[in-house]
Amino acid sequence: MAVKTISIDVVSDIKNLERALAAAKPRLVSKDTTFTTTWRPFFLMPPEMWRRGVASGEFPPDAETVGINKLDYYHSKFGGPARVAPMVERLAGIMRSLDVEYNMDGNTGPTLDGHRIAAYAERAEGLDKQNAFMEEIFKSYFTMAQAPCDPTVLRDAARRAGLDMDEVDKVLATPTAELGEVDEQLQRFARGVSGVPYFILSDGKRRIRMSGAQPPEQFLDALEQLGAIEDA
Repeated sequence: MAVKTISIDVVSDIKNLERALAAAKPRLVSKDTTFTTTWRPFFLMPPEMWRRGVASGEFPPDAETVGINKLDYYHSKFGGPARVAPMVERLAGIMRSLDVEYNMDGNTGPTLDGHRIAAYAERAEGLDKQNAFMEEIFKSYFTMAQAPCDPTVLRDAARRAGLDMDEVDKVLATPTAELGEVDEQLQRFARGVSGVPYFILSDGKRRIRMSGAQPPEQFLDALEQLGAIEDA
C-alpha cells in the first residue's frame, strides 16, 4: 500500500489533536501512514491595529512589547464583562479537561514576533521544534500569564523548546526576518478564518476544515473520511 501522508495545518491550539493522533495509531489503515502538523499564523488583532492604538493614545506607548491587560482587552473587544465571563468560563473548562489551568491574569499583545520565530523554526529546525516552541508559547500565555509580545518571554519559550538561540536573537533583532513567509502563510491559510483554533486536514487530494475547539472524536472522524484510519 502506498504511503499516505496526512498534513494538518493548525491555526492555534492542538491538545485535543494530539490525543486524537495517539488514539488513531492502532487504527491506521497503513503502518506507513505519517502525520505532519504545521502551525500557521493568524492575528486576532493585526500589528497595524496595535500601532494605531499606540499612536492614538488608546494603548500605552509600550503596548507593542509589554502588552495590555488581558481581561480589559477582552471586555473591550467582546462587549463587556457580562459577555466575556461565560466565554472565559467555557475556555477554562476546556483547558481543565486537557489538564491545563487557565490563568486570566497578565497581558495580551501583538503576536507577530512569535509567528516569525515559528516560521524560522519550521524552515530551519523542523516541525518538531516548531511544535515544541508553540507549546511553550501557549504555556507562557495561558498558564503563566506572560505577554506573548515580550521579547524575554519569547526567548524563554524558544530556549525551553531547544531552538538555536543565536538564530532566534537574529530573528528578534531583524523586524523583516521571516516576515515574507508569515505574510505568505496568512494569505494561504488565514483568509476566510474568523477565529481560532482552526484546522485544515489534507491527504494531498482532499481537505477537511474544522473551526473551533474540537473533541478528539471529531479529528478521528475526519481521519476516517480521509481514509487514514479504519472505521471504529
